[in-house]
Amino acid sequence: MRSEAWLAAFLLALLAVLPVSHPAGWKTAQPPRTPEVVINEVAWAGTAASPRDEWIELRNNTNRDIDLTGWTLRWREGEEEIVIHFGSPTDNTKEVRRTVIPARGFYLLERTDDETIRDIEADLIYTGALRNSGETLRLVDPDGNVVDTANLDGEGEGWPAGTAGDVAEGEVPFASMERVDPTAPDSEGNWASNDGVIRNGRDAEGNRINGTPKAENSRKKTR
Repeated sequence: MRSEAWLAAFLLALLAVLPVSHPAGWKTAQPPRTPEVVINEVAWAGTAASPRDEWIELRNNTNRDIDLTGWTLRWREGEEEIVIHFGSPTDNTKEVRRTVIPARGFYLLERTDDETIRDIEADLIYTGALRNSGETLRLVDPDGNVVDTANLDGEGEGWPAGTAGDVAEGEVPFASMERVDPTAPDSEGNWASNDGVIRNGRDAEGNRINGTPKAENSRKKTR
């Protein structure tokens, strides 16, 4: 009896250390990793004051401050690549006022000048347009790793959310594209247009922004 118990224990121990084989093409499920910093909101159509007054917001999903020095935000404008550096003015980076995105906080990028959202100070001012026909934005860390994307599957095929000025009656014009769940990966279903009710900030002419720069998104998923 003792020998049988010893043999059973030996076989269990052997199974624990042997590699497990799976059918060809089968992959073990891995838990999704929450991105530390995400592209949280994109005003690709600008504002009621000007379609050129575009802005982009990042969000820090962690409980610690993150220094973005060495990071870049990239997309293509025709044959040209737009590269925004968070460390110092270069390429499409016009002015860097802060490099740190606070814990659970936001980081605001405004195009051309700080009047895009006149009552909220930009953290960074950049140059370069977002095409209404769609772009893919990539947030890249200092090691060249793509940390997050926006509209990865829709380049040249429009945006998954947001509106321009020519909308149907009852729709919200110049609505920003908001990330629904900031802890989930970029996907078409994880973006929605600002609802026109929960808003923050004013444009260059004093109109209410149909977006939530430096504030929680109107379409944010609650847990």
